[in-house]
Amino acid sequence: MKIRCLSFGGGLLAMVLVWAVSPLCIAAAFPDSEAGKHVGDEATVTGKVVAISKSAKGTTYLNFGDRFPRQTFSGVVFASDVEKVGNLSAFEGKTVALTGRIELSPSGKPEIVIRSADQLKLVAPPPPEPPPAPATPPAQISISPAATEIKRIALAENWAAALQTGEMTRKDLATLFGSQITPAGGGAAESPGVIYPGVPYLTPLTSARKTLNLENTNPTRTKITTPGLPVASLTANTFTGIFPGGYTTLTLVCDTNDQVASVHLVDENPRQRTPNTTDTTGYHTYNFIADRRKSTGQVIIKHAIVTEGAPAGVVVVESMLIDPNAPDPAAPPVRPSKTTSTRLPRTGKVLERSRWYVPKPLVGIILRASGNR
Repeated sequence: MKIRCLSFGGGLLAMVLVWAVSPLCIAAAFPDSEAGKHVGDEATVTGKVVAISKSAKGTTYLNFGDRFPRQTFSGVVFASDVEKVGNLSAFEGKTVALTGRIELSPSGKPEIVIRSADQLKLVAPPPPEPPPAPATPPAQISISPAATEIKRIALAENWAAALQTGEMTRKDLATLFGSQITPAGGGAAESPGVIYPGVPYLTPLTSARKTLNLENTNPTRTKITTPGLPVASLTANTFTGIFPGGYTTLTLVCDTNDQVASVHLVDENPRQRTPNTTDTTGYHTYNFIADRRKSTGQVIIKHAIVTEGAPAGVVVVESMLIDPNAPDPAAPPVRPSKTTSTRLPRTGKVLERSRWYVPKPLVGIILRASGNR
């Protein structure tokens, strides 16, 4: 029994209205995810029928929210009511409103027993929102194609931080690159194009590996800590094999966004000798990517800038670590004199050789970083 009070012109008339609860009454509405909070209520539960299944006894289940047993709510049609309810397959995959008394199944899941077709209704999907109107840029703004092609190297915030060690290596870098470019700030905008055959400047590492057929080869990945190179900014991805020029390792040097900023090739066991073994520069570091420095004054380091065939906007450095006192087994021995015995001539053995492709934007960054001492 429910009591509703109606007021007419200031007076109060109490009317007792009595009616039986039936599906014709207006029921509360809930989504299928909240049906379990309203067990015992007459309600309309709305949700998507994910799957329809049938038990061995002929009971049909409309599972909302997920498949059995993960459903949030179910509609249950006993075998005796199937003909009255009608074809249920049309509701699978659709959003449905189911009206009736919410009860708990033996497994504790909320459900409504369906005994007539008028308890089920398809819910029409909302009309699609109209697409947003295209924004019209102001007439005075124009973007040139060249501006969109500029790439910038990604460095750590403290890339130019001063280091307390490695002064000799920083001096080597300043001497080597000092005549190539004016020192620049981080992320110089100049784009040199291709820095190594098939590898554009700042191309993604994955793309460079695909171009160089290195997709199925796992590299050794290490942080570069050489003094004079930008701090905490470069990573060496080193691949072993046989590469053009007879080099045995190829390193793709990447920035903090895994973009290729430099390429370095090394031959660690060259069969090469050089007759010119005079040390005129006094370099201390022969491999700047691996931070390898000579440990004895008996060896000589030679760095040379190669211009012939170098890609535009790229500085190519060829380096050699030489032992000038290594005897040459291929040369005829020197005849002894009254004061000397037979010996092999010493023509200088190359212990390691490398080729480093350094884009000019990176050269400018190195000059800036190596100057902080």
